[in-house]
Amino acid sequence: MLMESYNELFINEFHKSQEIDEKFSQLNNTIGLKKAMSYLEEMGAFTLDINDYISNYQIKYRISEWTKDTLSDNEKLEFLNELKALKRYIIDISIKINSKLNLPELIIKTMMGDIRVIQYSKINPAIKDLFPFILDNRRYGKCYDFAYEISSNLNIPNKIVTGYIYGYSVKSQFLHSWVEVNIKGEEYVIDGTLNAVINKRGYYLLEHAKPISIISSLTLKNDLETYAEKINLVPLDVYLVFRDEIVKDLERNKIMFKK
Repeated sequence: MLMESYNELFINEFHKSQEIDEKFSQLNNTIGLKKAMSYLEEMGAFTLDINDYISNYQIKYRISEWTKDTLSDNEKLEFLNELKALKRYIIDISIKINSKLNLPELIIKTMMGDIRVIQYSKINPAIKDLFPFILDNRRYGKCYDFAYEISSNLNIPNKIVTGYIYGYSVKSQFLHSWVEVNIKGEEYVIDGTLNAVINKRGYYLLEHAKPISIISSLTLKNDLETYAEKINLVPLDVYLVFRDEIVKDLERNKIMFKK
């Protein structure tokens, strides 16, 4: 049963979602948005808020480029300014100094709310020692490792959240992990695959995020202290999704052995 759940969550769902996004992007770039939208409708992925999904995916792509080191500052600004073409969704784009953290903050004002982003490697330069590739494309596909290491190395309470984020539509959903933390009185999300610290409301807007599992940093610490040998045998992605079931089984086995 667990293996079936694993395949569905970690393998089958990913490939189906990736196929939909890639096909939509191909049609949009070669034939046009109208045909691409028709494809989503055929796939049962066309919803009333489909334009929000498409707009947010374009915003996410540009945020991701902004937090890399592959473009110059001017190129990044030009790339960000392309978002102004989304006139029905984007209100304003600016980069200002965050007064609490004293670092540049990208602020994207949308019709649905603000998305505010700070490059995580500027807040925590030591992350580049753990993940030297955090400033380039090699960071993609490593969300579970990022979430685990970031959570473990923060000196303040936090939680690893695992759930679905979305691409161009409700049919393109991807299992993903991120860290949620309160920084100086405000709720933020730290996403290593974006190298970004984003206001929580903005992150959930951007990703249409739907949590399915939450593990506090204290719970993670206790699990490692109590079940280190067993948990280290379990793939990290499996632990982050099925933690409660895994620990229940370990507790049940412990009781059986005592008897």
